[in-house]
Amino acid sequence: MLNPLRGDCQLNRRSLLAGATTWAAGVASISGPLAHAGSPPRPLFGVNSNQNLTWLEPTSMAQTHTTWVRGFVPASQFLSGARSYSTDPGLAALRAAAADGHKVILSIKWDCTGAGGLGPVPQPGSPDEAAWFQFADALVQSMAGSLSILVVVNELLIDTRESDLGPGPDGRVPMIFFLRRLVAHLSASRPMAAEGGSLPIYAGGFTRLDLPKTQNAAAVRNAIGWINRDPRVAGADFHLHQPDLVTSGLALAYVRAQIPAKPLIVTEFSLVWKWKQHFEDTIGASRSGAAFATQHGLSPQMTVREFCNQAFARPVPEAEWRTFLASQPWFEPGYLDAIGTMMQQHGLSVATYAFTTDPRPKAPPMQVGHGATPWFLNNLLVPGLAYVPGGGRAPENYGFFASFDKWQTPNAPTYTGRIRDNRHG
Repeated sequence: MLNPLRGDCQLNRRSLLAGATTWAAGVASISGPLAHAGSPPRPLFGVNSNQNLTWLEPTSMAQTHTTWVRGFVPASQFLSGARSYSTDPGLAALRAAAADGHKVILSIKWDCTGAGGLGPVPQPGSPDEAAWFQFADALVQSMAGSLSILVVVNELLIDTRESDLGPGPDGRVPMIFFLRRLVAHLSASRPMAAEGGSLPIYAGGFTRLDLPKTQNAAAVRNAIGWINRDPRVAGADFHLHQPDLVTSGLALAYVRAQIPAKPLIVTEFSLVWKWKQHFEDTIGASRSGAAFATQHGLSPQMTVREFCNQAFARPVPEAEWRTFLASQPWFEPGYLDAIGTMMQQHGLSVATYAFTTDPRPKAPPMQVGHGATPWFLNNLLVPGLAYVPGGGRAPENYGFFASFDKWQTPNAPTYTGRIRDNRHG
């Protein structure tokens, strides 16, 4: 396997160029014609709501000017009967988004781990496999005419039991072998995309592809080989939750080197692991942070987490939320411009980013404890943390929303800032 940490990805440059024509045709099938031969199109940014499909409210989506929307469904909830294909409000929200002209990406989360999870991957031809196939069939049928991309796995290494990620006595990786059978089964019914033609089916579900242990995992190696070989797999999906832009670039280089001739999409990405490193910092640790604390009558010893919990309890004006983040030197408001430019350089076609905090009033308000992962810092919209005086729209997050909005226009911004390496503290 190529290892970008050693610079080996440069060895595959010829393969990248050789696969450019095939890859470009695949990208054009979902994102339109290329601007000009030999130049990769910029990725099309969309919004991601994960499992919170009902948060895809039309007015908020219109505020972002997005075309693409993405979410996932946990298979266990439908297999157990807890959710209905015909009456589920989340699926209804996705169908409504498609009816409004949005392009919908739906990922299947095979939640095999944890309490209430699906358990082991079923054996070929077993009743459990038939039930899992039936779920996938019913899901696709319930979304007929509404999907632009179906992703058959959400997070491969996180959602799957360890025993199903290594090769068995026959040399097959159980989860990948199941996904291969699933794609063959779904393809046989020839599902249609919302735009007409065959529904593009993506696989992958990779995370932290900058790490050698992930690159060398049997399930990852097996899945990459299958994606490259199987014409029924339109492309690969992966996630880019990273601690910095350097590791983001390593992951992008690795996956494009390994899958040179098919479209790539990213359905989740952020610098959340960097934000988590600073969640217990004091807000007045820097000169700008101390000035912010003085301006708003706050203790400079208040932590970032405490300020966020205070905002959840009593939302602050949008301007104050933005000023708070601008005062913290660890926050990178240009992240979307930087990562979007890197994605373009590696030929990604679609990338869906965190959409919104919970738009519904919560009682009691949300509070985050020590050691929590601050996913909410990523969002484009931040209701529940901030408010817009006078209303009329949802509060917009500092930096991210403005960048995202620019990426919806014909001319992509170009990031020219310095990419800092934060891997060593």
